[in-house]
Amino acid sequence: MPERTRLPDADTRALLQQIAARLTAERPQHPMRPSIRTALALTFAARRHGYGTARAELAEELLLAFAPAVEVGTTRKQYAAELRQAAGGDQ
Repeated sequence: MPERTRLPDADTRALLQQIAARLTAERPQHPMRPSIRTALALTFAARRHGYGTARAELAEELLLAFAPAVEVGTTRKQYAAELRQAAGGDQ
């Protein structure tokens, strides 16, 4: 698992930002759930690198390593901000 002080690679940063944008755009006030975190990692990795490819599996693994755990009571908008932070901020 990557160190929390280390930034993700460019591909992972881009995917984290894309997921954050999706969460902000769609039902931002709804609760965020761990299952949504997992599903979005799979979906975005597969879209970018092809379903079932080794590169998609690695991308999904890295997304889940860098995306923080979902805390109870967190909205999708709040979690999007956490993802942007994990990606290195709004750079």
